[in-house]
Amino acid sequence: MRCWIALRISTTTEAGQPACPMDAAMLQQAAASLALGLTPRVALVDEAVLMDVTASLRLFGGLARLMQLLVQRLEVFLGENGLRAEVQRAQGATSLIALGRLRVLGEGGAAVKKRVAELPMHTLTAACPHLGVLERIGCRTWDDLLRLPRDGVARRFGAELLQALDRARGSAPDDYEWLLLPEHFEEKLELNALVTHAPALMAGVERLLVQLHAWLLGRQSGLSALKITWHLDKRRDVPPTGELEVRTAQPAQDLRHVARLIAEHLAQQKLPAPVHSLTLQSLATELLADAAAATGSLLMEARQQGDSVVELVERLSARLGDARVRAWQPCADHRPELMQRWVPARGMIASISAQLVPARPGRTPSKGSKAASSSTPPEARTEALYPAWLLPEPIKLAAAGNNPVYQGPLRRLAGPQRLEAAEWLLAGSEAARQQPFSGLSAKPWALRDYFIYRTQQGGLLWIYSERLGATPEGARQRAWYLHGFFA
Repeated sequence: MRCWIALRISTTTEAGQPACPMDAAMLQQAAASLALGLTPRVALVDEAVLMDVTASLRLFGGLARLMQLLVQRLEVFLGENGLRAEVQRAQGATSLIALGRLRVLGEGGAAVKKRVAELPMHTLTAACPHLGVLERIGCRTWDDLLRLPRDGVARRFGAELLQALDRARGSAPDDYEWLLLPEHFEEKLELNALVTHAPALMAGVERLLVQLHAWLLGRQSGLSALKITWHLDKRRDVPPTGELEVRTAQPAQDLRHVARLIAEHLAQQKLPAPVHSLTLQSLATELLADAAAATGSLLMEARQQGDSVVELVERLSARLGDARVRAWQPCADHRPELMQRWVPARGMIASISAQLVPARPGRTPSKGSKAASSSTPPEARTEALYPAWLLPEPIKLAAAGNNPVYQGPLRRLAGPQRLEAAEWLLAGSEAARQQPFSGLSAKPWALRDYFIYRTQQGGLLWIYSERLGATPEGARQRAWYLHGFFA
C-alpha cells in the first residue's frame, strides 16, 4: 500500500513583528528541497508539496517517525533562518487524498479523521471549475460524485474530472513531474527599491541565502565558495555589474557564518551606481558526511559549541584584511631568529584546522607486540632549551674576562648548546637560492654556543658566543650576545 504526505508552509506574522522576507512560493520551494532528503519522489502541486514516502518508510522507521523527522528538520531550518511559519501536514493512500485532507486541515477541520468519501468537493482541484453546477445537482462530497454515471460525468464535465477521481482512488497512476535539484545553485532577486549603499544589499542576500540553505540540505552538501553579482542601473555610465566572491576553508551547511563574511565584505564595498537586482551563485560544494561522524565521541559535550577558530580567522581577515591577521609558520632553519615567520592567517587555515581535530581513541598495542615496534615511530628527543621571548636582534654584551656581563655579573646554569649553520646558507650559494622562503640567506652563517645565565635579580637569560667569527678580526675575539629571556 502506497503512502503519501502533503505538506504546506504558511507564513505567520505577529503584532509588532516584521513580515516574513520570503513569499509562499519561495517557502514551498524550500520545503520541497528539504523533503528531497527523505524521499526522491517530491512534486510541487498547487499550494502544497507532495511526497511519495512508500519506499522510505522502512528506512526511517515508519510513517510516524518519518513525519516527526520531517517536521523537526523544517522547524530547525525555519529557526536558523529566523522565519516565522506554520507547518501543516496530512497523509493518505494517494496523493489527492493527502492533498484533500491537507486542505480540510487548513480550514480548521479534522483532516486525519475525515473519511475519503466525506471529503468536500472543493478539495479536488479538477472539480473546482465546476463547483457551481455540482452544488446545484447535490454533489458536495467525493462520494456523491462517484455515485453518478461515469459516461454522464465525462460528457458534462470532461474526462479530466474522471481521471482525477481514478487517481484519487488509486486506479490510475500519478504523472507528476518529480522535483530535481540542479547541480549548481543560481537565483536572481529583484530588489523592491534601488539600493545605493553596499551594506543595504544584505537584506536581499539573506533572502537568497535561505534558498541556498534549503538547496544544500536537499543535496546533503556543504558550501565552499559562492559569488554574489549585483546589477547596476543601466542609466549610469558604469559597468553593468559588480561581483563579490566569498570562500570558506571548510564546507558549510549552516550559512550564518557565510552571511557574516558577506556582511564584512559588503561593508568595504562602494557602489558606483544604484543596484536593482542581485544574483547568487554557488561556485564550489562538497558532499557532507553525517553530523554524528563529525566527532569521535557519542557524547553531546564533545560536539563543538560556538564559532570555531577557522571561522574567527576568516571573519577577522574579511574585516581587517589579510595583512593584519597573521599566523605563525615554522621554517626549516636551525638559527632561532629564522625558525619561524609570520604569514597571512587565511593561507594557514588548513594547518590550523588540522591541529584542532583530535585523534580518535583506539586500542593501544602492548609494548612487547610487533605492532607497537613497527608502527609506532620513535619520539624525537632534543636537549635544546628555547626561551619564551626571543629578541628581534641579538644585543652585544660586555665581557669580564671570559664571562658576559648584563646588569652585573652573571651565573652560568646550563650550556653549551651548539648550533651550526655553515656554508650551505651563505648568500649566493646554490642551496640558499633553492629555499622557498625569503630571508634564509639574508644573514651570515652562524657557529654559536648557547648558554643559560642567571642575573643577580633572578632572571634567566639566553646568551650565545660566536665560536668563530665571520671575519679574521672576529675570530680572534670571543663576543657574547643576549638573544632571549626565559619566563
